[in-house]
Amino acid sequence: MLKRLKVKNYALIEELDIIFGKNLNIFTGQTGAGKSIIIGSINLIIGDKASLEMIRTGEEEGFVEAFFDLNIKQSNLKNFKDLNQSLIIKRVITKNGRSQAFLNGNQVPIGKLKEIGFLIIDILGQHHHQSLLNTNKHRELLDHFALKNLREDEYYQLYKLIEKKLKFLNDLIHSEELSKEKEELYKFQIKEIKTASIDIDEQSKLEEELIILGNAQQLKDTALKINYSLSEEEDSILNRLRGMLKAFNSISSIDSSMKEKIDQWNESIFSLEDISFELSRYSEKINYDPKRLSWVNDRLQLYKDLSKKYGDGFEEIMEYKNKIEHYLKNLNNKDEQIKIIQNEIYESKEKLYILAKNISNKRKKGAKILKEKIENELNELGMKGTKFDIDFSPISDSKGLELKIKEKTVYVDEFGIENIEFLISPNEGEPLKQLIKIASGGEMSRIMLAIKTVLAEFDSIPVLIFDEIDAGIGGDIASLVGKKLKNLSQKHQLICITHLQQIASFADQHFQVRKFVIKKRSSIEVAKLNTEEKVAEIARMISGEKITDITLENAKEFLKIGAEA
Repeated sequence: MLKRLKVKNYALIEELDIIFGKNLNIFTGQTGAGKSIIIGSINLIIGDKASLEMIRTGEEEGFVEAFFDLNIKQSNLKNFKDLNQSLIIKRVITKNGRSQAFLNGNQVPIGKLKEIGFLIIDILGQHHHQSLLNTNKHRELLDHFALKNLREDEYYQLYKLIEKKLKFLNDLIHSEELSKEKEELYKFQIKEIKTASIDIDEQSKLEEELIILGNAQQLKDTALKINYSLSEEEDSILNRLRGMLKAFNSISSIDSSMKEKIDQWNESIFSLEDISFELSRYSEKINYDPKRLSWVNDRLQLYKDLSKKYGDGFEEIMEYKNKIEHYLKNLNNKDEQIKIIQNEIYESKEKLYILAKNISNKRKKGAKILKEKIENELNELGMKGTKFDIDFSPISDSKGLELKIKEKTVYVDEFGIENIEFLISPNEGEPLKQLIKIASGGEMSRIMLAIKTVLAEFDSIPVLIFDEIDAGIGGDIASLVGKKLKNLSQKHQLICITHLQQIASFADQHFQVRKFVIKKRSSIEVAKLNTEEKVAEIARMISGEKITDITLENAKEFLKIGAEA
């Protein structure tokens, strides 16, 4: 969810700090109060184009900063390994024309914000930044509705296997014939690596030993010096502690509460005696051994030489060895290998086609149900006669994997045999069109609300923003829109701008946008309303600035209905 939005010196905003809540966040205010400016600021943090006009007059720079709390594991953001649950996005615009983007404090390209923005926020109502206007999203949503997760499906795994086999086959077909000299070189290299008998942990252990051998005399002298002070000299630390123990015993013989401390004292002496013994053994064991030092240096040099030739470190060296071993093995039976792999690919493609057809059939069954559900939602939202449909079109030869099945050629991609696109006809008698070609912002908002309502549990985008959703509606339809927004907010965090009291009354958090003038300058503020203030704002929305007792009672009734929803 979007937890917090900070805006400074953006358009008419001097400074704003909005704390959002879960579920349904409603923004209201008089016409021209600046509600659309807040939407504009959110657009900035998800990658919209910035301009100098966005900076408040007289200021050098403006910024927008958004704080999110996200469930990375349950979203598409799990592919972004540098993100965590807390996400902070910041956008800075300066008068010199620069626009900077920051992700968790690190500067990133603007394109990164767009990439992430499409996964966390949908702004519904305008023809930009809507995931549902991306046709690639349509197939994914239909699959979530009609199928289990396709990426875990047998089809997806088989498709990826065929891709790997095709690449291997291509490499094998186009591999050059080895000269006799190169073959001998590969054999020599394999023998050299095997003879070296290298180990994954040996190099680091040798490097540690080299340091010890190079400092052997210093280590020995220091250990002896510490041990001498600890136990060997007449006035050693241990002798002094043993002497003090006698005095300590005389205290405990009088005051029994100190007996526990006597035990601790004894334990300390025992520990120091143990350390003294270990230091003595250590000093005896540490000796300068020039032969061992020479052998360690030679062994480390061997690792360096192998790394220069075959790769940096044990794993890369062994990877190189395995690669050339595999190459030599395949060289001897290249033609046979090609034939075997070609047969495997042919059989896999036949199976892939069967799986693709099964997926397509499931999609078509699910599409019928989805079409009916969305059309019902649209009718309830006052868009009677609106037609919704799902178009199935074949994968193009430029983007798909070719399958030749019984003299028929079809193309598939990693998710099946067809592309999917949602189509809509808002007006009876008009042909079905792409979603992006719907002109009305309010109309688009309600279409998106209908689709989002049906697909609520399948849509991974956590934050939905509805703008202009109340355009051209009122009365019972407006109340129904409010209820649907309320229900949808149980699955997503919703932010909605409205002019209708029927919708505003369903708010979990109600914000009022106000424009005011101070020192001959216009500015915008946003206030989170308490219960009393909600009543006053709903009353204003009902009757304008002239608020009566009857209006207030009506406002309370609206809020009561909203609270019971």
